[in-house]
Amino acid sequence: MLRGSLPSLTLVGVVVAPLAASAANGLEPRTPVAWPDSTPCLTVVDRQQEVMLHLAYGVPYEDVDVTVDEVADSRRHQFVAFCRDHSREEFLPIWLTWKDVEAAAAKMLVDPMLVEDDAVLETSSVWQDCWFPITPDDARRPITFAEAKKGVDWDTTALPAGAYVVQGYTWEPAVNIYSQRPGVVHVVDGLDLAAVGPAAAVTTTLDFTFAEDTYAIDGCTRALPGSTLSVYWSITGTGGLDWKLYSEDVPVEGESFSLQFLPPPETSGRTVALRVDVTDPMQRTFSAYPLNLLTVLPGSSGGTTSGTTAGCNPEAAFVGDPCETSTDGTTGAPGNATTSTTSTSPGAPATTGTSADGSGTTEPASSTGPTLTADASGCSCDATASASLAWMSLLALGRRRRRAGRRNGSRCPIASG
Repeated sequence: MLRGSLPSLTLVGVVVAPLAASAANGLEPRTPVAWPDSTPCLTVVDRQQEVMLHLAYGVPYEDVDVTVDEVADSRRHQFVAFCRDHSREEFLPIWLTWKDVEAAAAKMLVDPMLVEDDAVLETSSVWQDCWFPITPDDARRPITFAEAKKGVDWDTTALPAGAYVVQGYTWEPAVNIYSQRPGVVHVVDGLDLAAVGPAAAVTTTLDFTFAEDTYAIDGCTRALPGSTLSVYWSITGTGGLDWKLYSEDVPVEGESFSLQFLPPPETSGRTVALRVDVTDPMQRTFSAYPLNLLTVLPGSSGGTTSGTTAGCNPEAAFVGDPCETSTDGTTGAPGNATTSTTSTSPGAPATTGTSADGSGTTEPASSTGPTLTADASGCSCDATASASLAWMSLLALGRRRRRAGRRNGSRCPIASG
């Protein structure tokens, strides 16, 4: 089953040249890659056994109606691997190559003189040595159900051993977007963990908590015995991330973790970025980030100590998504009670294998979370928040992550963080 919401969708933070507005598709929502709920947190590719990894994916709807003022291969999907993760407050370059920039410029979609080197992956000072195409530029995939059903076969032969984060890339200049695959892929050559650095991923997608409540950061990791975990936080919107240590030297036990985070007092009413570092005894570190930023609301949800808010499903969203459809086919709106969410059980590890669709990996179980009203367990997200309606309005208007809406119909805004 595909994710009902797409918290990992990212619109890269660049300013599009004014002439891009001449395109008929303009700033309509781009169609993201939809990753299955069954995507494991940890996938291990042991190249002594198999070098190919099958990546299952889907599309929320078909999108093939390219207008005459778009590039010829517009509205296509491509797949890219990165050698490290990144915070939602840090944006990936909007262009993969300068050839792409030139193709968009030929259609008057962008002024290449306004595109900086750091806005292109192949010349980015941060990313140029850290990205690896899974599918080539000249074979971008049509956004159709039939094409998505094939999945993607990733040949890892030429990759350096290590941990990788996979991104689905929607090519529709001048506004191209990424959709991050949940979890991490650990590419290794044999079972000796001393020969490769650690891997980690955060599975928690809950994007709000209350200032007086403990927040659970769940995830998975694969590292040498004796490795440790550290948690860092930073307030966002200050012109850059100023990481502060919250906890350190938490021993790694097995392939899953659950770390507790009590928001520092200064984060109340702010949005926070979180980071989990796993460091092995050889001092090799991999950093993992949640797919969403965390909004810290003043007050308490009512004294919960479970790491969730008011006993709610930890994967539920605080503000309802007007584009998100519930299990009964109805549509929710910010602050109402008709939206339900589907989530992946946090922290479930994967065994060595060659498939993300169940053939060779241990997949986490999927579960459907409660709607945002009181249910039999007492979960009542919107009831809990009713005393803070001003905060709900603020989040509905100003939250950085917008869900991807259908191109036809609700026309919800494209994601932006």
